Amino acid sequence: MFDGKAKEEKMLHVQAYLTLTFVSMLYGGNIISARVISHQIPSITLSAIRGLLGLFILVPFAWRQLLAAGKPNRKELFSFALLGFLGMSLPYTSLVWGMKYSTATNASIILAAAPAVTIAMLAVGWRVKPSGRQVVGILTSFLGLLLVFSKGSLSYLISLNINAGDFILLINVVSSSIFNILGQEVMKRFSPLVTAAYSLLFGTLILIPYAGWELHTTSWHLSWQGWLIVFYMGVLVTGSAFLLNLRGVNQIGSGKAAIFVNLAPVFGIILGMIILQESLYLYHWIGIFLVLVGIILALIKRKDDSRGKASVKIIKI
Repeated sequence: MFDGKAKEEKMLHVQAYLTLTFVSMLYGGNIISARVISHQIPSITLSAIRGLLGLFILVPFAWRQLLAAGKPNRKELFSFALLGFLGMSLPYTSLVWGMKYSTATNASIILAAAPAVTIAMLAVGWRVKPSGRQVVGILTSFLGLLLVFSKGSLSYLISLNINAGDFILLINVVSSSIFNILGQEVMKRFSPLVTAAYSLLFGTLILIPYAGWELHTTSWHLSWQGWLIVFYMGVLVTGSAFLLNLRGVNQIGSGKAAIFVNLAPVFGIILGMIILQESLYLYHWIGIFLVLVGIILALIKRKDDSRGKASVKIIKI
């Protein structure tokens, strides 16, 4: 009897690991998609369409929880609007905009640093003291970022001759980090699924007027392959990936699941090499190694860690 339960539990864990690996591959593919389509469709229009497609997937699954949660008050609605801007409007738009000027490899490494940036911002802006290990992890990740920004050259860094797209992607990371920090307070009242649904709704509503302006002032045309990419980014990444990630977290816990977030940049780099034929230089290898080691140091908890140390659940929409 116990062997049967143990075997069943092991199978559930294996399913969760495979699910979270697939989710990371979807997020990695999202970077490639943004790079491919960035010159074909205006960034705000793409982000608005992506949000609408994501809502089409998320809302039916969240409907019962939305009804059970009750109607948000004005303060909560403002919080959702702010989360929508920080977690959807700005990150979605800046990803596509930044990918016009950057590479999928650079983007993968920069976006991978999000957990370390989040913990650093908790320390600076919210006075949440990080542990010594987290400080080492943050510094290690930032060193990896500097290596990528400077292309491994000190003269690039000193002269500030840095790719504009990389800076735009850094805005994406900072915005997503603030979203994760502020979202923790909201999720004390609402579930992650409800929080994501409301945030995605408000984030999309913020973009729609600007997308309408783009449609009237910009001429663009998407091939059927382009629409497939939009479908992928909206339905599979924004909608399905979030639900699958939530399922994996429920099966093995947020601590173990957080480690799988780090696979997304690895998939992004691999897919960039295969699909986009991007070259990987020594500074890329060292940069991604430093970023991933830093994140592991920052995220892994020990039993003797005291309470009050910098900690945050990483959520994506």
